[in-house]
Order: sequence, then C-alpha cells, then structure tokens
Amino acid sequence: MNFVKRAYLYTTRKKVRTILLFSIILIMATLLIVCFSINSSSSMADANVRKALKCGFTVNAKTLEKGLDENIVNQILNIDGITDSYNLRSYTVTEYRDISNNKLKTRDDVGLKVYENAGRVVGDRYSEKDSYFTDEGFKLTNGEHITPDKKQVALVHQDFANNNNLKIGDYIVLNNIEGNEMGVEVQIIGVFTSTRKSDTEEYMDTTNLFENIIFTDLNTISKLIYETDGENSQYGDFEVEDPEELDNLITEMKKIENVNWESCVITKNDSNFKNTKEALEGIQQIVSTAIIVIFIISIILIVLILNLWTKHRINEIAILLSVGISKKDIIWQQIIEILMVSVPAFILSYFTSSIATKIVGSKLISSITNSIEISVNIFDWLLVSGIGLLIILVSTIISIYQITKIKPRDIFSRID
Repeated sequence: MNFVKRAYLYTTRKKVRTILLFSIILIMATLLIVCFSINSSSSMADANVRKALKCGFTVNAKTLEKGLDENIVNQILNIDGITDSYNLRSYTVTEYRDISNNKLKTRDDVGLKVYENAGRVVGDRYSEKDSYFTDEGFKLTNGEHITPDKKQVALVHQDFANNNNLKIGDYIVLNNIEGNEMGVEVQIIGVFTSTRKSDTEEYMDTTNLFENIIFTDLNTISKLIYETDGENSQYGDFEVEDPEELDNLITEMKKIENVNWESCVITKNDSNFKNTKEALEGIQQIVSTAIIVIFIISIILIVLILNLWTKHRINEIAILLSVGISKKDIIWQQIIEILMVSVPAFILSYFTSSIATKIVGSKLISSITNSIEISVNIFDWLLVSGIGLLIILVSTIISIYQITKIKPRDIFSRID
C-alpha cells in the first residue's frame, strides 16, 4: 500500500480529527483574508477619498481695494495642483425697484429692519455652487442657474416674485446701499425656493431673510461694489487635486506678487477629508493589529495541534518503520494527509471570506465613505494560503521527522 492510499484511508477514518483541523484552518484563513481585504480596501479608499472629496481653500479678499480681479484669479488657477473647478462670490445690500422706479415689496414681518424694500444680493460665478444651494436647502424651481456666460441677470425667491407679480423675463433694478451708490438693471432668469426656514429669523436683519435674497452674476455685482465692468469678487473658492498638498499650494499662491496676502483671510476647506482620513487610518490600525494577533494565534494553535496529534501516532509510526516502510514514505504520508485537509480549507476560505467581507467590511468602510466597494483581493487570498500552507507543512515535517529518528524498538519501549 503506497503512502497516498494510507493518507487517504487515515484522513477518511479519523473523521473527527479531520473535521476539527479543517474547521480551524478555515476559520483562521477566513479571518486573516477578511482583515487583509479590509486593510487593502481602506488603503485604496484613502486614495479614492483624496480624489472624491472636494477639498480646497477660500480666499477672503474683502480688504483688497478691488477684491480678487481676473488677473489674480488666473494666476491662482495656473498653479499646478489647483483645479479649474472654482467659484467666485460677493455680497452687498441693495434696494429693489422695478423699471418704473417703484419700490418692490420685501418680507419684513420678522427680524430687525435696517433698510426698507431691500435685501441681500449674492453675486456668483456659478449660483448652483453657492452654499445657499448646497447647504441651506435653496432649490431652483423654474428657469436656469447663473453661469459665467450670463450678465445682468438675477434669481429671485418664489415668494418675492409672487408678492411683486414678477416672472422669468421681467426686469428689476438693484440699487446698491452699502458703499457705492450704483444701480444696475437685471433680468430675472430663474426662481428658487427655500426648502426650510432659518432658525434665527427673529434675530436677523430683514435683508438676510431668505425671501429677500437675490442672486446675480459677477459682472453685475462687480459694478455694484467696485464700479468696474469686470468680474472682481470678494471671495474665491478654489479646489485642489490632492488634499495632502493643500498647505503647499496655499504657500505657492501667496507667492503671487502685488497682492497684500497678509490682509486676506485664507480658510482651508478640508474638514471632511481630515475626518474621513482619520477614520480610515483608525480602521487600518485596528485591522493591522488584528492581523498580527490572529496570525500569531493561528501559528501557535496549528503547531500545537499538529505536534500533539503526531505524538499520539507514535505507535502507528513505530509499526510502519518495523515493517519496512521508509521514513521518507511516512513523512510523505503525513504531508499528503495535511494537504488533503488544508488545501480544501484554503480554497473554501476564498468564498467564506468573500461573504464575510461583504457583511463586515462593507458596513465598516461604507460608514465612512462610499467611494469604494470592499472585495476579496486574489493576491491577499494567495498570500494567506501560501504562508498558511508553508507553516503547516514545516510544522508537520519537523514534528514527524523528530519521531522517525527514534528506532522502533525504543518507541515500543517508551510506550510500554
């Protein structure tokens, strides 16, 4: 009877031993593969987050005489690492009149009335990027948003339009109250509504009530504030390609000459990125620790079990040696036995770890970011399987070789 057949018969006869060893290897391999997959995916998620999460900085240039002019903005955009996705904005307060110079009605039932028939005017390069629309719940219900190609246009609140019998295509006049006394005629191209009310209405200046806010283009507000026909702005919101380079890019921007950067306030908009990155790094640290702990426990447990079971087979090994079976064949029998158990366990671990990763890993990462889907990496599975098999085989060979060095007569005497 050759060693392969003996290995098969022993493995199928010792069902409890086989099932127990198979289960231990399967569980340990599954846990390790899940940990490796989460660790790899969180590293990939970190790279994706750097691309997916918008990160940048805001330049407050209200102290500059002409704000951020087109020349300064172009120089900022020419810095390598700053994207062409940006927004420019300004704010002022104007009185609202129709083209016949009649005052338009504004909401004044709550809040502090500083000016009558007036409201806050927000000038945007892209109105849909304004925080009122992205954060405050404003929603365009009719018409179109303000874009760089539009001049002397406006978006008005639905209530304001209804109270003054205004519609898309009508004209109104914005007369600046703060600073320069300047008036600009604009055409209504869109109507928006506020999906929620401010929690501080009763403490607000009435010009800041949502119903009294009007959005206009940069050219219009540049005329109102700076009396220029360009696109000067008080604020610039810029995005960067790599959040890790944010500080360096701000430093690079401050090298632009003829700008009093000391008087400007520069605010970094990277809180979402920082929070997500810290959470991912926390997961990576936990998972790395788990990998080390599980790996050490797996080695100790498997080595102890294999050594224990090999010692319990001393009698069998002595008989095989006494009937002329070579040590080489006995070692090979042990290797085939362990392969018959471990190889199926490692193969099955790919599927069990895939299921476990989707249940555990996806929930873990998705609670932080949806920028990546967790899955078992074939390389991680091969790595765990390869190292696991190597440890099992080396442990088996060492334990069985130590016993085969003893003469059968000595083994039987020990047993007696």
